[in-house]
Amino acid sequence: NIIKNPTSNPTVVDIGKAAFKSKSTHFDLIQNGTRAMIDLWMYNFARNVSDILDGNSVRLQSVFKNNSKSMKNHKPNNSAIVIGGGPSVYENNHLEILADSDYQGAIVCTDRMLAPCLKNGITPKKFPKFFVLTMDPYQITIKFYEDKLIKKYGKDVSVIMSTCTIHETVEICKKSGLNIFWYHPLIDDFRKPESINKIMNMMSKSDKNPDGFPGMQTGGNAGCFSWIFSWAILGCSPIALIGLDLGHPVDTPIENTRHYDEYLRIFKNNKSQVNKYFKKITNTDLKTKVLSDPIFDFYREAFLDLVARTPKWVRTINATEGGSLFGKGIENMKFVDFLSICN
Repeated sequence: NIIKNPTSNPTVVDIGKAAFKSKSTHFDLIQNGTRAMIDLWMYNFARNVSDILDGNSVRLQSVFKNNSKSMKNHKPNNSAIVIGGGPSVYENNHLEILADSDYQGAIVCTDRMLAPCLKNGITPKKFPKFFVLTMDPYQITIKFYEDKLIKKYGKDVSVIMSTCTIHETVEICKKSGLNIFWYHPLIDDFRKPESINKIMNMMSKSDKNPDGFPGMQTGGNAGCFSWIFSWAILGCSPIALIGLDLGHPVDTPIENTRHYDEYLRIFKNNKSQVNKYFKKITNTDLKTKVLSDPIFDFYREAFLDLVARTPKWVRTINATEGGSLFGKGIENMKFVDFLSICN
């Protein structure tokens, strides 16, 4: 099932669990990093409890109203554009192209792209169905919401926020007037008595939200989570992906890649060991090469597994015009062509 309703847990979007049963090449490396974050997740969750108990659930944004049958037989009448922060979004001027368009669908941007979108004319005033998603528990999310321009549009922006978001980010969003809708990130198997997710949800129940909040599979990164939200909550299709590269331009120096410092930490500054984990792969759909690493590899494999498990009505279009995301269930299309089919 795509949506589950266990008696002791909220509605759970858990389509990706199977992605982690058949381990990818770098599963253990990623999982070790995930386990190390549990203290941080719980630290943040504890400081968000008062906001959570009186908060709005992401269920309020759902077109399915917790009915799994309606999802299976759903007939979408709206599209979505997921906006990630990969280099292709700038190299191909996708923000400018979108801002100049008459697109009528949903805008679903990752938190790091909120300020860049607003600065480039992609605003809720022009695109009323405007969402921004936060899933990471780190301090860097504070920076994503600090721009003064965000406050100008705050009341018209819906933030889909993890209950494990650092509390300072929550406070900034509240001060800017953004509309917060909560969900639990799936950390473990909620069906087990010792499940952290199960405990979190018991603690988040209130008169306002007697069932707590939905637990949602994120795919490990904000871009993938934005795609999941677009169809599993908003019911959108087709969904175009821009800036979701899951890789680096092939000529990028390894030292300048996004996760290099993290690998140095893991391998205790052994650069030769770190270098072994980077590889060049060919996007067979576009006939281009991409520089990848274990984290991007894992994200890509998880995404492809998730795509394979979506309802038949979900159409996923990679409009980045580059990157490593290709394979069964993913169409490649120029962004301008996607916009043309939606008008």
